[in-house]
Formats: sequence, C-alpha cells, structure tokens
Amino acid sequence: MPPATLVDRVAGSRPRKKALSRKNMDNVYARIAETRFRRHVVHDIERYRRYLEEGGAAVYSEAELDELVEAGVSDRLPPRATGYYLELARKSEAVRNLIKARPEETEDLSGEADPSNQLKYSPVPGLLHKYELVLLYVVRACSSWCRYCYRSDFLTGKTEKDTASIHEIADYIRGHNAKAEAGETDKPRIREALLSGGDPMVLSNRNLFDYMNGLAEAGVEIIRIGTKEMAFYPKRFDQNFLDMLDLFHELHPDVLVSFMVHFTHPDEFLVPDGQGSWEKGATGYKRNPLVRKAIRDLRSRPFVTLENQTPIIDGVNDSAHALRVMQQELKKLGVNNHYFFQCREIEGHRAFALPVETAWALHNASQANLSGIERSRFALSTEAGKMEMVSVIEGHPSARALGGPLGEALAEGLVVFRLHRSPHNDRQGDIVIARRNPDALWITGYEDRILYDGRKETPDEKFAPLLSLIEPSRMAAE
Repeated sequence: MPPATLVDRVAGSRPRKKALSRKNMDNVYARIAETRFRRHVVHDIERYRRYLEEGGAAVYSEAELDELVEAGVSDRLPPRATGYYLELARKSEAVRNLIKARPEETEDLSGEADPSNQLKYSPVPGLLHKYELVLLYVVRACSSWCRYCYRSDFLTGKTEKDTASIHEIADYIRGHNAKAEAGETDKPRIREALLSGGDPMVLSNRNLFDYMNGLAEAGVEIIRIGTKEMAFYPKRFDQNFLDMLDLFHELHPDVLVSFMVHFTHPDEFLVPDGQGSWEKGATGYKRNPLVRKAIRDLRSRPFVTLENQTPIIDGVNDSAHALRVMQQELKKLGVNNHYFFQCREIEGHRAFALPVETAWALHNASQANLSGIERSRFALSTEAGKMEMVSVIEGHPSARALGGPLGEALAEGLVVFRLHRSPHNDRQGDIVIARRNPDALWITGYEDRILYDGRKETPDEKFAPLLSLIEPSRMAAE
C-alpha cells in the first residue's frame, strides 16, 4: 500500500459515513461532550520565568534557568509541565527530577535518534507493527514532558515518524488480517492496538472516539491507551470522558479497553509526608484524592483494565523501597503492575540512565515480600523485542582455573536475558547470556560479551560466541 500524502491523511479523522450508517450512528457524535480543561501548561524556559514571577513552584532558580539556556537544553527537549504537576513538584524531589531539565542532558548527546529502530517496523505512516499488537502515534504532544522520554524524537519532529490516520490504519489492519487468515503472511492476526504518541489523553473525546471506533470496526479486540495523564492531570478523566467510554462500549460491547498508565513514583498517587514517606490513615497510606477518583471511575466499568509500566530513572525512582511501595499500593488501587523498563538509549540518556545491572538489582530487591499478583518484570525494550533481565550471576575467582577466555568469563560473572516478547515466534522464550558489564546502560554494552545469543536464527549462530571461547580455553588448560 503506497503511503498517502499528508493532504489526504487527517489524523484522528472520523470513520467513513458508510460505516456509521451501518450501525445507525448518525447521532453518535452529538452524544460526545467535551470539557475545556485549564491545565496551565508551563512550556519552555522563558514561560517558566514568568510562572516563577507569578509565585509558581520554584522547580528552578533563576541561575539554573540561565544554565539551561547556555546549555541549549530546549533544542533537545523543552521543559514542559502542567500547573498541577508543578505543584506536586513543590513537595517531591522525585516528581521534580522527572520533569526538571538538567544542563548535563546536552553534555553527551550520544544515543539513538530512533530508539530500537522503530521505523523499521512502520509499514504505514504513524503505525508500528512488530507483534500481534500494533501501535499508533495519534498525537505529537503530552501535557508534561518527562526528561527521559524515549519519544522525544517524535515530539520534536527530529525523525520521520508521523501521526496516524485512522482510515489508513483501519485499511491496513483489515488487509493484514485477511492475509493472516488466508495464510499469506507469517505474522499473526492483529488483535490489539495501542494508542500512543505523545499522550492520547490530550486529544478531545471526539478524536479519541474516532480512533477507538475505527479500530473496533477494523476487528481489533483490545484497545490500549498509553497515558501518563493520570499523574500529570487526573482531572482529564472526567464525566464527559467516562460517558464517551460508555458510548463506545455500547457500540462495541466485546472490545476491552486497557489503560497503560505511567506512574513512576508513589508521590504521584500517594500523599507525601514531607519526610521521605507518605501520610498514613486508618487503613494505610493516604491516596491522592484526584487520582483515586479517576482510577475508581475507570475500574467501575467491567470492560476497562489498568496496567502500570514505567522506566527506572536515576534520581526519580532509584529506590527499592519506593518501587516496592508503588507495586503494593497500585495493586491495592486496582492497577496491575506490568513492566519496569531500563531507560532507553535515547540521545542524552546518560543524564538519566542507571546502569542496567544497577536497575535490575533495585527492581529485584523491590520484589521481596511482594505477592505473586503484585510483582512486575524488569525489561529492555530492544529492536529484537522485550528482553526481560532474568538474573545477574556473581562470578567466582576459582573459575579462572579453567584457563582461557571461558574461565575469565565465568570468573567475571554473567547476566541472563529472556526474550519475553519477540517479533519471531520461534525465538520466543529463548535467552541471551553475556559476561557482566556493571557500566552498561543498554544492551549495546553487552554485545561484545555475549556467550549465547537466542536472538539469532540458527543454533550455529546462537552458540557461535560460546564455541569460540571453548577451544582457546581447552588449549590453555592443556
């Protein structure tokens, strides 16, 4: 299918009238109401100076703002936050660090402009098709910007990624599923779609409905909405939005809607006590009332689920205790713990990323005393798929007695990754074993240390690194 021109493609456009008439939907859009939200977004450095003069939260000093200008931080990603989130930042260092720009962001801009080579999996503008799930870029904005955002290239227009046209995406899904059912492709049928961006929840209710309805009409069974608006501006989940969800469910009763929320620290949904913990009530920690209401309203709908996923970031949630509390309290609220991710290898990532093994150790420690349904996975979202980090194995000096490179590798210690999700079904569940590298910030830090590579296609390719070490080690032993 040749890509359509921008003139012919309108992101978020309504489904064709013919489809509407089949479902007697002539009056559907008249039933969707909108709320005019006042997020009071503070965008970029000069606007923050005015906000500071007006008595706003002192996330930056004037001297720090001058340093950001000198460092050219806005050229990488302008600072941006809602008034609501800036007020949270007054009381929370973790929240502050999540949105606070740092001069060191531009000191080392090494990294990937297109993390994990996502454009490779984009058969249609605005669409990623890597698994049985497709991802749609539906908006080039969020109400606040995380400094470590792995979609910063999309937000700033630095790569060729574009927003998705629901007409074009629906046609692609129908065409692909027809091929899958006819056995004309090795890829499975598309059952799920993730609305992403940017943050879909900054769109109007009508635009969101357009995307959701178009996907459902194309045969999608599960629609995910990836959003951090539950933390940035929970008032967005108001009655008008809930009414739109109910209308969608009325029209498509068999489609599940799953909100992939992005809580990164307990301070975003609990009430901080100002002493590094959270206020307690008769039944446990006190919840932020706006967040609690938003979650309860969504959970009261049986066709809705909530899942949390977020990266582990230096200076934000690099605490096993905070990670443990987050998993426990989110589960109590009815939010399932899905993934904790390693910070992506974006341009400027060294200002935010913890070493992979450090992040794994924090996450692993956070699993202590959690029940099976409270637990999560720690993973790297790589070009080869989602690689769960399974273990870090301490080396033992006595292994050097084996001699050669193999003995040295075993003495150094090993890391083990599992291909939790792969674009290739035959590699699903395979593993990658590598020598330890405590300084590695991404999978690239292990590429020259791999002993067994389950990402490869054939057994010979998978075992090649290990076999190359065995013979020199045998000769050394002799």
